[in-house]
Amino acid sequence: MVSRPRVLVVEDDAPLAHLYCTALTMNGLAVMRAADGLTALRIVEDYRPDVVVLDLMLPQVDGWTVLREFEARPSTRGIPVIVVTGADTAPIAHAKAVIRKPVDPDYIATVVTRHLPSSGHA
Repeated sequence: MVSRPRVLVVEDDAPLAHLYCTALTMNGLAVMRAADGLTALRIVEDYRPDVVVLDLMLPQVDGWTVLREFEARPSTRGIPVIVVTGADTAPIAHAKAVIRKPVDPDYIATVVTRHLPSSGHA
């Protein structure tokens, strides 16, 4: 049996997270959610997502710190991160894409699918 590509959605706004997760699941992806950066840092090692969808404005540990930590860890350095933010920011280092809120959840699914590793998922 082939496993589905895994996505970690890091979003503290529960209704938005639900919309993103639903769109991603409907596009054949396995999805896990973290409501804050600290939780994301804790579960990323065990969950081993193929792509991370990351909000920047998070409680406990913000998205900027999560990005820096992902880049610093050899085990997470290669995971594509798609930043979804309402902040008006310049290009973000270590992010494969930056999507501005508000956004259509189906568009997030399209961008995530585009950034899945081309080698497939084991």
